[in-house]
Amino acid sequence: MSTSIARMPKEAIDARITEGLDTDYELYKAIDKNPGLSVYGLAKEMHWSSGRVHGSIRRLEKEGLVHTKRSLQGGRSVLKVFGADWSEFFTEEELQEFQKLKF
Repeated sequence: MSTSIARMPKEAIDARITEGLDTDYELYKAIDKNPGLSVYGLAKEMHWSSGRVHGSIRRLEKEGLVHTKRSLQGGRSVLKVFGADWSEFFTEEELQEFQKLKF
């Protein structure tokens, strides 16, 4: 643990964690509404910095909630972001059981 974090009061650390979770949730909602937008496009949509968006995307990707894909757009490499498919959270057996259900 870095010494600067060790000196922070617990309340400050908890506040930063909560703020990060709120940021991630807000961004996840935007990704769900606009799958395939770039980091820059999401930053414009959210009125946030690209750095804030990128950090949140990294956390969401680590949790398995979003996927990123590099593509060329106008001769530039662009990182596009997509929400995870809900079926990725289930085993093959669970998916088969789900398909048997009648609605």
